[in-house]
Amino acid sequence: MISVPLPVERIRRTAGDPRFAAAMRAFYDELDADVASRQPVCVNRGACCRFESFGHNLFVTSAELAYFLSGAGDPLLAPPDRSSCPYQQGGKCTVRHLRPAGCRIFFCDPAQQEWQPAVTEAALHRLTAIGEQFGLPCAYVEWTDGLRAMKQ
Repeated sequence: MISVPLPVERIRRTAGDPRFAAAMRAFYDELDADVASRQPVCVNRGACCRFESFGHNLFVTSAELAYFLSGAGDPLLAPPDRSSCPYQQGGKCTVRHLRPAGCRIFFCDPAQQEWQPAVTEAALHRLTAIGEQFGLPCAYVEWTDGLRAMKQ
């Protein structure tokens, strides 16, 4: 996958296309079913959403940002830094139905580590293809950086 600079205006236009939203919903429904079939268990109850203290970052594609914008409502929350997801409140995701693929796939349970890389790779290919179908170039950015860029 080759990433391009974040196409902010194109992301905003794509977010308004109901056909795009339907394609993304179908993709996420399939992804959720695949992940659920593996029976992962969340053992840290949202600790992974506190990126800095958990020691990782969440990366998203331009298609994921467009889909998120299509349903996130106003105002868009954008944290001042990469320390945590602004949509995790009280240990719960307030935008669970819109969450990116990385949030859907990642489980810190050691018994779930083996399948995650392959599912992530397949998801990235599908997200790139969906974006291309709607004329949206694939950018790959850190989640909070993407939120800040879309808020401007």
